[in-house]
Amino acid sequence: MRLLIILLCFSITAKAQFTSDSVPPLPVRIPSSPLTVIEPVKEKIKISPVKWRMTGNRWLTGGLIVLAGASKGFNETLMFHWKEFRRQHPNANAQWYNPAISWKNKYENGDPNAGAKFPLSTSVLVMFTDQYHLNTFINRVAWTSTIVIKIGEGKKPFKHYVYDFLYYTACHQLGFAAMYYPYKYNPK
Repeated sequence: MRLLIILLCFSITAKAQFTSDSVPPLPVRIPSSPLTVIEPVKEKIKISPVKWRMTGNRWLTGGLIVLAGASKGFNETLMFHWKEFRRQHPNANAQWYNPAISWKNKYENGDPNAGAKFPLSTSVLVMFTDQYHLNTFINRVAWTSTIVIKIGEGKKPFKHYVYDFLYYTACHQLGFAAMYYPYKYNPK
């Protein structure tokens, strides 16, 4: 075994280089097939510019972002314009819609010291306790779904990312405005 290791070490360090005088060059045979002809490829490929346009994915993801904006706008309405919301919807259950009191719905008898109202009501299933948490859940699901769909589209020119940014910003603002501005304070 030692002899083998010593031979390997010598073979690694041995100089086994031939000079051009000692060994004649090998004949190189190039086949005369069409595959050996090298032509510029750029002349044959014509890349047409891809235009940004509304596709099925953009309609779907745009709708999801409108939904996300609407749920965010509804939450802002409930938090900061509760009186106007209550004035326009007098039969709305305050125990479900008013975040100032509905946050207690996740606890047994509305008492945080009594523990959870049902299993996981203070964590994973909190969206079933009041409108504020349901809106937050809808917002996150809409955004996450949109991101997953957009990841699958693949690489695009940079300007398409700019157009997407503007498009999705407009979608979010549309949804937000639809649920927020009708309930903004109105001194009637």
